[in-house]
Amino acid sequence: MRKALLAAPVLAAPILAAPVLAAALMLAACSGGSPATGPSSDAAETTAANETLPEMLDDADGQQTMAEALKTTGLERLFAGKGSYTLLAPEDDAFDALGDKAKAVTQAQDHAALTALVRSHMLAGYRTPEDITAAIAAAGTGTVSLPTLGGGTLTFRKTGTPSADSITVTADDGSEASLLGPPVAAGGSIAIPVSGVLRKL
Repeated sequence: MRKALLAAPVLAAPILAAPVLAAALMLAACSGGSPATGPSSDAAETTAANETLPEMLDDADGQQTMAEALKTTGLERLFAGKGSYTLLAPEDDAFDALGDKAKAVTQAQDHAALTALVRSHMLAGYRTPEDITAAIAAAGTGTVSLPTLGGGTLTFRKTGTPSADSITVTADDGSEASLLGPPVAAGGSIAIPVSGVLRKL
């Protein structure tokens, strides 16, 4: 196992424009999950209170790359504290599809790029897919945008047919992925599997 490095302090989220801030506040209000109340999604896999989200990901199918990235960068410590986070977790297949580019980041001795990559997939607060869907519907624009811990923005929108809705998330650089399921929940945080890496390498 690689030696975990100390993670740099989490950057404060940028100040949002009024419409985005309103949507974010509404999303926070509609979430039934918190460190006190736990997951609001029936689809979320809950766990014992003493297990952290990175530990749960390590045991989840197709999430070993992200679980190892959290350990390698030291970001796993964030999930052991009192904070609440949503991690959009690319599946192992998404990293494998990037080939040598992904290996260069995940296996590098300097973990700065990997830390930035993981933070670009993290949101403050506990957001279930149902919360995100409700926020999109309430926004009236068909999308809702939220800041990442990496200083970027992720934009969520519903795609597909009315009978088979899915949610697509787009990063600032145009990278896209679809939300998959089921989520993995532990403590006050949740990880939602996604089909792609939300950062161009």
